[in-house]
Amino acid sequence: MITERFQVPEVSCQHCINAITKEVTAIPGVQQVQVALDSKTVTVAHVEQVSTAQIVAAINEAGYDEVAPLT
Repeated sequence: MITERFQVPEVSCQHCINAITKEVTAIPGVQQVQVALDSKTVTVAHVEQVSTAQIVAAINEAGYDEVAPLT
């Protein structure tokens, strides 16, 4: 299992949480998605076959263009 974090400055409400969670969990291999409003981060637990680019694309599809992977 791999866990990645992403900074998403536009995250501000429950709608944001729902939209991002819906899009990212639709990726086969994603096990868990957590969106934190206070830190404006998205944490994704997934199998190896899921790429960072797939996760960023899903967050973009939810309507959030500013996405930065965190190390």
